[in-house]
Amino acid sequence: MFGFFLPKNSVSFYSLKHHIQFFNFMFSIAVTKQNHSLDFLSTKFKRLLLLACLILLASACTQQEEISFENIEAPSNSAKAFGYEATFSYPSFSGEFEVASTSTLVTDLSRMNPFIENSVDNRELQIRFYYPTVNSTSKNDSKKLSVISPDAWDYMIGHQEMSGKKLRYENYRKATWYITLDQPVSTALPSYPVLIFSHGYGYNAESYSAMSAELASRGYMVVSINHTYGANPSYLSDDKPVWAKSLPKNDLSAYLSVWSDDQIFIIDQLNLINNNPDSLLFQKLDLANLGVFGHSYGGAAAYHTAAADPRIKAVIDIDGTIFNFEQAFITQPFAFILSKDHQPKFDYQHSEGKSYELRFKDFEHISFTDHILWWQWDHDELDLGLGNINGYRAIELTTEIVDDFFGHFLLSKESQWFQTNNVKTKEVSLTRKN
Repeated sequence: MFGFFLPKNSVSFYSLKHHIQFFNFMFSIAVTKQNHSLDFLSTKFKRLLLLACLILLASACTQQEEISFENIEAPSNSAKAFGYEATFSYPSFSGEFEVASTSTLVTDLSRMNPFIENSVDNRELQIRFYYPTVNSTSKNDSKKLSVISPDAWDYMIGHQEMSGKKLRYENYRKATWYITLDQPVSTALPSYPVLIFSHGYGYNAESYSAMSAELASRGYMVVSINHTYGANPSYLSDDKPVWAKSLPKNDLSAYLSVWSDDQIFIIDQLNLINNNPDSLLFQKLDLANLGVFGHSYGGAAAYHTAAADPRIKAVIDIDGTIFNFEQAFITQPFAFILSKDHQPKFDYQHSEGKSYELRFKDFEHISFTDHILWWQWDHDELDLGLGNINGYRAIELTTEIVDDFFGHFLLSKESQWFQTNNVKTKEVSLTRKN
C-alpha cells in the first residue's frame, strides 16, 4: 500500500538556518562595533546576547509549526519560486512483483513520417516496457530508470511554472525509480496480459512511470508508446531528441488517426517481439488478453483503435476528449475516466459493449501524471492546479481502478467496481451507461 504524502525533514533544517543567520548577523554587529570601540559592549551584555542566541538555536531544533520554505540563500525574489531541497523518492510499488523496464525503437515501413513535409523517412516509434521481473539485488542507480531525463528537464519540465512556483533540478538530477533496466521477465507466470498505453499530447511514456510500474507490479506487461512529434521528447535512430509539434488550433483531432495507427502498428510489432527467441520478452506477452488505454489524446486514440482492431478486448480513456466519435463504434468493454470538471461530448450509443463513466471528484487533468508527485514533493501543496488530492493517493486510486477493470474484463477476476451499475464514494462516482 501507499504511504501518505508527508512533509520532508526540511522544516527544522530551514528554521535552523534562519536562526543561524540571525546569530551570525547579531554577532557580526557586535564584532564590527567592537572594532570601532572596545567599550561598545559590556561583558554582561555580551553574555546576555550569547544566551539569547543560544535560546533561539534551541527553539529552532524543537519547533513544530509550519514556516515559509523559501530558498533563503538566493539573493533575489526568484527564491520564492522554489520549495524543498531533497532528492525525490517514491516508495516501492504495491504489487507482488518487482518491476523492470526496457525500451526499443521500431520502424513502420508502411508509413512515411507524416510530420515532415515531403519526408523520405519512415515513421519511427520508441516504446518502453514495464514488466514483472525477478528479484533484483542491484544497488547501482545507473541500472535504474531515471525519474526525469535531462533532455525532458532542459526542454520542458525545468521551465514550467505553477502559481509562480518552479521545480528544483537538484531534486531530480540523480533521482531514480525502483525500476531496474533490462532485467529478465519473472518466471512466476508463463506470460503476462498486455496493456498498451498512450500518453497525453506533449507528455511522454515516462511521464506515467509510477502508474505503469504499479500495474507491472500487479502482473501486467505495460507497453507505453512515445508518439513521435507528439511527445516531449522522443528519440529516433540517430539518438537525438525530437519534440512535439503543436496541434492545429482549428483541428485538434488532426493527429488522432496517426496515433491510432501507431497503436495498431505496435500490436503487430508485439507479435514479432513475442516470437523472437533473441528478445528479452520472448513468449512473455499474453496477447490473447490485450487491453489498450491512454490519457488525454492517448485515451481518445485508444477508443478509435478499439473500434478498428478486434484484437483488443477492453479499453479505457482517461480524461481524453473523443474527437470524431460519431465515426467509430466499439463493442469492447469501455471505461471513460473523467477529472472533476470534464464534461465530455460523447454519445454512449457508440459504445455497444458494457460502458462505464467514472468521475474522479478531486482530480484535475494533470493529476493522472507523475507531475503531481513532483510538484507536491517540491512544494507540499494542493493548490497548484493539481487537484485536491495527495499525489500518492492519485496514483494509487488510478492504478486500483485500471487494474480492477482490466483484471475483470481480460482475466475474468472478481471486480470491486464493475459488477454493479452505480457506485458512489467520497473520491469516485461510477455510472453504468449501457
